[in-house]
Amino acid sequence: MRLSEEIHNFTEFLLGEQIHALEIHKRCDLDTLQDLCCLVLNRLPPRYIRHDVDVLSAISDTEREQLVEKTKIAIEEGLKFLEQDRRQAPRD
Repeated sequence: MRLSEEIHNFTEFLLGEQIHALEIHKRCDLDTLQDLCCLVLNRLPPRYIRHDVDVLSAISDTEREQLVEKTKIAIEEGLKFLEQDRRQAPRD
């Protein structure tokens, strides 16, 4: 059930911003990128908002920087996990 098209997760915006800033979208195929997004979003707390301006007025610059840093760390960890994809390794 979808409550509203207007309600969205600000963390998704931060993730998209960092994927482009770090140019990850240029070195990953679509499937890998989608897997990475799921891994990262499951590691970060959601911040549901109705309007982007709501979050911009509700968090300090320091808190936004902390969220960006947590997002970068989750991206790095997600990429490492995907590089060690156990599904592709032969089974004993």
